[in-house]
Amino acid sequence: MTPALLIARNCIIYWVNVWIARVECVFDMIESELARRGFALEEFDRLSQAA
Repeated sequence: MTPALLIARNCIIYWVNVWIARVECVFDMIESELARRGFALEEFDRLSQAA
């Protein structure tokens, strides 16, 4: 690969990782809020599989 393609590839990988980190943070906040309110994610899994 040429150096320009390697730089472009690394930039894409970096930005995808930055975007995913934000999504993970939001998911963790939602999950902890559900746990604080007494809802377990396992209950939602069972309900969605039963439907």
